[in-house]
Amino acid sequence: MILDQHIHLVGIGGAGLSAIATLLLEKGHIVSGSDICESESLANLRDMGAVVYIGHEASNVRDADLVLASSAIDTDNPELLEAREKNIQMIKRQDLIGDLMADKIGCAVAGSHGKTTTTALISFCLLECGLDPTFIVGGTLKNNRMNARYGRGEPFVVEADEYAKMFLGLRPQVSIINSMDFDHPDCYDDQLELENTYWEFVKLIPFDGQLIVNQDDERAKRIGDKARELGISVVTYAIHNDADWRAKNIQIKNGIGCRFLLVNNDDQICQNIDTQLVGDHNVMNILASIAAIDFYGIDLQQVIDPLRRFAGVKRRFEIKGVEEGVVVVDDYAHHPTAIRSTLKAARMQFPDRKLWVVFQPHTYSRVNEFKLEIADSFEEADQVIITDIYGSRETNDSLTSSLQIVELMHHPNVTHMSSYDEIVKYLLSELVSGDIVITLNAGDGYMVGDQLLSMLSDKSNFSDRHFGLLSNIGKTLKSNEIMGKYTSSRIGGVADFFVQVNTIDDLVEVVSYCWQSDIPVLVLGSGSNVLFSDSGFRGLVVHNMAKQIVFDESDSSIVVRVSSGTMLAALARTCINRGYGGLEWAVSVPGTVGGALFGNAGAHGADMSDNIVLADILQRGKGIKTWTIDDLGLDYRFSKLQEIDEDFVILEAQFELERVAVDILRLRANEFVAHRKNTQPPGATIGSMFKNPPGNHAGRLIEDAGLKGFRIGQAEISKVHANFFVNLGEATAMDVFGLIEHADNVVEEKFGVKLDLEIKLIGEWFGLGINK
Repeated sequence: MILDQHIHLVGIGGAGLSAIATLLLEKGHIVSGSDICESESLANLRDMGAVVYIGHEASNVRDADLVLASSAIDTDNPELLEAREKNIQMIKRQDLIGDLMADKIGCAVAGSHGKTTTTALISFCLLECGLDPTFIVGGTLKNNRMNARYGRGEPFVVEADEYAKMFLGLRPQVSIINSMDFDHPDCYDDQLELENTYWEFVKLIPFDGQLIVNQDDERAKRIGDKARELGISVVTYAIHNDADWRAKNIQIKNGIGCRFLLVNNDDQICQNIDTQLVGDHNVMNILASIAAIDFYGIDLQQVIDPLRRFAGVKRRFEIKGVEEGVVVVDDYAHHPTAIRSTLKAARMQFPDRKLWVVFQPHTYSRVNEFKLEIADSFEEADQVIITDIYGSRETNDSLTSSLQIVELMHHPNVTHMSSYDEIVKYLLSELVSGDIVITLNAGDGYMVGDQLLSMLSDKSNFSDRHFGLLSNIGKTLKSNEIMGKYTSSRIGGVADFFVQVNTIDDLVEVVSYCWQSDIPVLVLGSGSNVLFSDSGFRGLVVHNMAKQIVFDESDSSIVVRVSSGTMLAALARTCINRGYGGLEWAVSVPGTVGGALFGNAGAHGADMSDNIVLADILQRGKGIKTWTIDDLGLDYRFSKLQEIDEDFVILEAQFELERVAVDILRLRANEFVAHRKNTQPPGATIGSMFKNPPGNHAGRLIEDAGLKGFRIGQAEISKVHANFFVNLGEATAMDVFGLIEHADNVVEEKFGVKLDLEIKLIGEWFGLGINK
């Protein structure tokens, strides 16, 4: 194509054509296009310089040199009719992409399932490794919000769509076939025709190229064997069969994603792989990507970090949000194989959760062909809702309906609903905290999830009831308060409600009221040693500012009673100035007395157990109880309070101290403060991240693992002390959580030591129940 040509795209807002339009604009072409309604992709294209029309009119194609239409556009579209009337050249999508690939080293990713994720992952890794690739993806990468780019480098990665034999116009050097299930019955008569078309696709590979095939897919394996006979270089990947690249020991992570052991064909250990992607099918996508990246000559070690950071593609197991403890996920699955794979992954990721599935069948021809297989695809779901069919490019044949799927299903809990409003209303009446809702669709079924999240977050449903109850406590109540304002790390999402208390009586009153009213409540001290999730806390956060200190002095003893909201360092300084020794080790320790007692905080060879005598604890259903030192069972960063199953709040603590000269205490304190300044980082940190393992130090292990300065997003493992994680400015909780998992995994891999968290995780962590 000649640069500066005017190319008009009919259906420009779709996933395929919007990607092509992006690439053409970046390459320097004049681009216009039309679609039936506004969308985010159209807004983005306008920002890039495209002229976009809403609605299809003959006048839209004026001055165009080439016209390209989406496969969803009818042949009698007025813009296509006008192009024929004006003798404007009409080009097919595959021919245009083939021309663009001509001077590049092309990678074409084909197969019934996994094309989009695999294409996106290869593109992301090549981009992160500095190869400046061109790519076209049938979805939007979450990491950079791109679905296409024009690069100056040699690689050109493209999603090779088998629909209407589009991929036969491509010019790849390396091709991937990840699966060959029968699909698109509106353009293929049977499996044989589909496989013959794939063989034509394979024959596009030049003599110095390569074919990468899924060895666990029998049809793909067969076509790979056939390609070898033709002299084509074939590389294989698998989970279950022998292959050049294999995954073993697949494990689900605490956060979203999994990890596995990558081995080569000699069964030699290559590398542990961490990923945010979910399910065996995505492990296969990663293996295919690794094989393709290897083709481009990139060392495996270079892609370990991009593989871990790749956040996936929109509409592919995309967690849309968490509201009131309900997790809403959207996925593109609409073929029976994809439905089963997605739900299997969901069940592995959420093993103990109730799984609600809202499935929108896609196209009448596909339902007519696969209705029995679709009906048998929901074994992993607890509840299934089937919507009406999304026709897409097809018109209703009046013979095929989603009710036919429902009638064939043996699932005990399945229902059909036509109206999205009806579905959302039903879900709102049935869902409880902890449930998972997955919308499966290639159409607009995702709107159910969007509407559901909006309704769940609406204060008129759940939170208004709490607001009315909480207003009765007579304190200054705030709603939607950002927790990052109250934590030492400056990280944390929004709490539904927030109140500050200044006395122990107020603390008892507020917490007791919440318990009686079944309102979730969390007592927060100084905000150190805690990490709030990005989604915040669903309920009331009580900021404990009760800071009363009362000394009881006699000739034989010095006793101090302290409210739990008192800063430990402030208590230590007060005691030092009075000549009372025993707590000077705490002069530079962050946190409150309550938090320090819960975790038996310590420093410089001392801890809370050295001086504490008693503690008053408010226990749900039991009132205020006094715990002795034996009851507390203090040990290294441990108290028996950590083992209580019921709700409780620490109210007061009592310490016994000794008389020591003020000058001596101040000298000790100054040494401790200087030591902290020299060994611990300034700025926004949580505190010590991990407990020290027996006979070792967590910071030393993390440092010896080479992780000082390692970053995820705006969170960094401190260059000063590796057991401190620093917020460089705009870190998210998930950035920090990623560092936690990475440090834990690397230390265990290198030294065989499993690190235990010293901090407390609070709130919803993608609905995974991580409320430690």
